[in-house]
Amino acid sequence: MVDQHCVQRVIRPHPHIRIEPDISREDPTDTGDTPLKDVEKPLPLRSLLTRLVLITMANNAMLSFLDMASEALTPLVWSTPVESGGLSFSPVSIGFWMSVYGCMNSVFQFAVFPRIIGDFGLRSVFVASTALCALIFAMFPLENLVLRHAIGGPNPTIWLLILLQLGSLGVHKMGFGKFLPSIILEARP
Repeated sequence: MVDQHCVQRVIRPHPHIRIEPDISREDPTDTGDTPLKDVEKPLPLRSLLTRLVLITMANNAMLSFLDMASEALTPLVWSTPVESGGLSFSPVSIGFWMSVYGCMNSVFQFAVFPRIIGDFGLRSVFVASTALCALIFAMFPLENLVLRHAIGGPNPTIWLLILLQLGSLGVHKMGFGKFLPSIILEARP
């Protein structure tokens, strides 16, 4: 038989809740000279902000900035006249391509993302998703250049460039997937 004093169930209360000791369960041999143990206090914020956590947060901030910039520039550049560096797309055309991107991205994230994370790892996927921002931003002037030299309006080359840009934007979105929560959990003290 197991002695009940040897088996203890440890229950940690919320850090801001102070639990008073139960006087009825005190040891009768205790003289009262020993001080009560302090309840566990939460870690200070400074100790949580380790180098790895700060790097992770900075990486996520940069990825968010690049994502917002690309998402804002896409309809802006597509609606700008060709003479000013855009593609002169109508609002209907922009809406069509953005909806194609949304459908393509959701299928891609659901079907391909877990396999890519499993094959290449979190860090490689994050680096690739960040590096693809260069391609996303480089496609804007390239699309304009192709459209300027196209005879008779948009041709299949411009549509392929747009699909490449939107595909790159979809892969770029994978950087948000599991990276931040996983790395912060691994980096905590």
